[in-house]
Amino acid sequence: MSVDEILLVARIAFVAALYLFLIVLALVLRRELSGRTSTATERAPGDLLVVDPHETGYEVGERIPLLSTSTIGRLPDNTVVMDDGFVSAEHARLQWNGKGWVLEDLKSTNGTEVNGHEVKGAIAIKPGDTIGLGRVVKLKLVPV
Repeated sequence: MSVDEILLVARIAFVAALYLFLIVLALVLRRELSGRTSTATERAPGDLLVVDPHETGYEVGERIPLLSTSTIGRLPDNTVVMDDGFVSAEHARLQWNGKGWVLEDLKSTNGTEVNGHEVKGAIAIKPGDTIGLGRVVKLKLVPV
C-alpha cells in the first residue's frame, strides 16, 4: 500500500468519525432539550379563574391557563404575570404532579392564602380552592 492510499483511507476514516460524532451530538442534544421542555411547557389540567383582580390588568371571570409548573409574580418571566404592588416579583409556584396541584409560597412579602388560610411552604390544593396573593388578588383553581 502506497503512502497516497494510506492518506486517502485516513481522510475517509476521519470524515466518517466526524459525521458519527455530529450525529451522536445531535441525538443527545435532542433528547436533553425535549426532556426539559416537555415538563416546563406542558399544558396542565387546570386554569386560574380571576375572582378579584385588584390592579393586575385582568378582568373578573378571566381564565388564565396553567402549565405543569407555573410561577406567579410581577416579573415578566413568570408564567402568570400579576402587575400589582402587593404581589411579589416571584410570589408563588403552582405545580401539577400528575395526581393533583401543589401550591408553594416563594417567600413572598405579603403572603399567599388558600381559602383564607396562610400558606407556609408547599400545600396540596384542589379545584375550587381560592388562592389569595398579597392583600387583595384572588384566584380560583378550576379544571379545564
